[in-house]
Amino acid sequence: MKTGIKIADAMTKNPVFVNQNESVFKCVRKMVKEGIGCLLIIEEDKLLGIVTEKDLMIKALAKNIDIKKTSIGKLMSKKPIYVGPEEDLYDAMLLMSREDVRRLPVVDKGVIVGMLTHKDILTIQPGLYDIVVGKFDIRESERKSMLNGNLEGKCVSCKSFGPLTKVGNAWLCDSCKG
Repeated sequence: MKTGIKIADAMTKNPVFVNQNESVFKCVRKMVKEGIGCLLIIEEDKLLGIVTEKDLMIKALAKNIDIKKTSIGKLMSKKPIYVGPEEDLYDAMLLMSREDVRRLPVVDKGVIVGMLTHKDILTIQPGLYDIVVGKFDIRESERKSMLNGNLEGKCVSCKSFGPLTKVGNAWLCDSCKG
């Protein structure tokens, strides 16, 4: 069910970045000021991690850390899942559902070029809402497929379709998993 719409056409082109040494407090203020739910953590234009509202609740508020003294780098999710700008929106939505994420950094040749969110996708292609609603069914069928050892899909590395294995945060084919 490809849409024919590239991620580059739907993504937010100016995501908000911070350095990993910024305090959690400053980062939260920046998120509130910008009206956003996540920050990309970068160093020299390279993606190091991502911090979401959920990360802040679980890793900071629930643990009662000193948000003025703690750096955001200590809370970030390292090695975030990302997509390329030329991929189809449908593939991005499936990846979001499979990985249970609502935001995907968009990276082209190692450089961050945007951010794709559920909201971006549904604004451009409302028909994909069924994937969001069907997320639990997809996850359940994938769990069953994984138990049977036959999960299939598109390899995030070489883009081939076939049996996949989860390596770290990426789904890879037999050739790419090394």
